[in-house]
Amino acid sequence: EDEASWSRWTPHVPVAMSGALVPGILNLFASVSIILLNKQIASVCGFHFILTVLLLNFICTGSYLEVLVRCGYLEVRHLPPRDRWAMATVAVVTVLLNNASNEANSVGFYQITKLLIIPTVIMIERLGGVRRHYSAGVIASLLVASIGVAIATVSDFEVNIRGTVLSCLSVLCTAQYQIWQGGKQHEHGVSAMQITYSVTWPQVLVGFVAVLVVDVCVPSLKAFMLLPAGGLLEHQLRSSYDLLWIAACCAIAVVMNISTYGLLGKASPVTYQVLGQLKTCLIVGFGYLFFDARVPPMWLGVRFSGGG
Repeated sequence: EDEASWSRWTPHVPVAMSGALVPGILNLFASVSIILLNKQIASVCGFHFILTVLLLNFICTGSYLEVLVRCGYLEVRHLPPRDRWAMATVAVVTVLLNNASNEANSVGFYQITKLLIIPTVIMIERLGGVRRHYSAGVIASLLVASIGVAIATVSDFEVNIRGTVLSCLSVLCTAQYQIWQGGKQHEHGVSAMQITYSVTWPQVLVGFVAVLVVDVCVPSLKAFMLLPAGGLLEHQLRSSYDLLWIAACCAIAVVMNISTYGLLGKASPVTYQVLGQLKTCLIVGFGYLFFDARVPPMWLGVRFSGGG
């Protein structure tokens, strides 16, 4: 159903372009863009209200999926209510930590630490009694990537305690969420798009409550989460262009979700991971170009991790 939905959503193009190429290009563009947009919104525009941006992204994604459902392009299959709300809560926490880490670190260090998610998944699975067999090549590549992260950590002058703590929490939470998300899909027999639609509106409600508590009513709670202080109601936009950056982020979030589903429906996981390595190189490169004054010494670590 998801593959049919993607093909109906995508304009008719030649056969060579109707496979994984079109969703792959869209996903590459959207993934790189949304990381840089989040960095622009938080660091340049000074809009540090991560939960508010996250809520707007959820609303836009949910609205688009709702249109697909109403038009008959997506079959609705919900998770049990308990799993829907649990998944929604974990998703909000995961994305919050990812965005907080993105705001607290340089673009390069943030993206490099995300390479540690795969070995973290392996570690969590083994601690939980799940043992999978990996080839020597996979283990070697993970080792090289880990060495690159270590080099980047000690050579990046922008590494700080707050950013490092958020990065560690982000990696742990993201790894656990991915394991759980995969398990729930198999347990209830739903596709990636169906499980996303199932938790979208619970995510909106959870995100709305979080915004009310953290960004509006009790902004002092941000200190406990190592987030920049300040309330949403007291914030003054530096420019009208700030709203355009936020709107662009919401639009790109929808494109990224749809293109990810289309790509995973037409390409193997290996292809998706290879594209992920290209995303990493582009994000790091554009991050240095737009946000860093010069290429820092951590570039050696980036090359090690990219090689892995």
